[in-house]
This record gives sequence, C-alpha cells and structure tokens, in this order.
Amino acid sequence: MMKRILIAAALSAALSGAALAEDMPAYLVAALEVSDLKAYFETYGGPVFPMLAAAGAEVLVGSPSVSVLEGDYGATWTAIVRFPSMEALETWYGSAEYQAIAPARRELSNEAVSVLLAAPAFQMPQQ
Repeated sequence: MMKRILIAAALSAALSGAALAEDMPAYLVAALEVSDLKAYFETYGGPVFPMLAAAGAEVLVGSPSVSVLEGDYGATWTAIVRFPSMEALETWYGSAEYQAIAPARRELSNEAVSVLLAAPAFQMPQQ
C-alpha cells in the first residue's frame, strides 16, 4: 500500500512539473544584420508589434546597438521577446498573419549572418 502511495505521489509531482514547464515563458531572440532600419520598421516593425502584443508577448530588448563584452557581434538589430509559453511563441510564429510579413524581415536582413531562435526559460537542473 505504501509503495502505491509513493508511486502516486511521484507521478503527481512529475505531472505537475510537466504542467509547470508548459506554463513557463519562452524567449524569441533575434540578432539581425539589417540593411535599412528605417525600411525595416516601416514594413516589418509596424505590423509585428501589435501581433506580439496580441500573442501575450513582451519585448524585453529591442536595440540597434549593444555593448559587446566578449567575442564578435555584427548584428545591427537585437531583440529579445518573452512569450507566456513555447506553445504561444510557436503559434504566433506559425500564424498566417506573421508568415505574411516574415518575408519583409528576411528581405531587409542578411540571412547569412542573421539568426532568429526560440528558447524555453531556464530551469535549474535537478541535482
């Protein structure tokens, strides 16, 4: 009987941990080499900010300049956006509305050196 209770408790903890992970924030990181920032904001930036807000996202960083502490960094636009979850980020990115303006971002940035990535929030590894 005690073994069943321990197994049930472990399963409950694992399931609630999985549910918590689904509710954890996720981050979109953009390091772009943009050829024309004015055109970028007119054709891409204008429409993307309301889309991000509608997805529950918050722009944490958006800057044409950063202080490079180590290494080489050639991006002319850096952005970090927090989404409520990885699912929310992926839903926004895959939406027809966003995909309709994504070509403008690609056309105005150097795809060979620009990067757009999604990452889940950091979770301390179990020890």
